[in-house]
Amino acid sequence: MSEKISKHRSGVLFALIFAASHAAWIWFVVSDVSRSAVDIVARTNFVEPEDTVDFDLSLTVGGLTIASVAGYLMGGLFAVLWNRNS
Repeated sequence: MSEKISKHRSGVLFALIFAASHAAWIWFVVSDVSRSAVDIVARTNFVEPEDTVDFDLSLTVGGLTIASVAGYLMGGLFAVLWNRNS
C-alpha cells in the first residue's frame, strides 16, 4: 500500500516547480535569449515569429503569481488523486 502524501507539501512543491520554470523564461527575456528561443520553436512549427518579447515588471510579477497559484492547485489535486488511489 502506498503512503499518503500531503496536499500542502505537494502544492508547495508544484508551485516551486511552476514558478522556477517561469523564472527561467523571465531570465531568458531579460538576457535576450528568448528571441532566439522563440525563433527556433516557431521554425520547428513552420511558423514565422511576428512579435517580440519585451520585459514588463508588472506582467512578470503577475505571471509568477499565477504560475505559483496554478502550481499549488495542481499539486494539491495531484495529492488528492494519489491518496484516493492508495
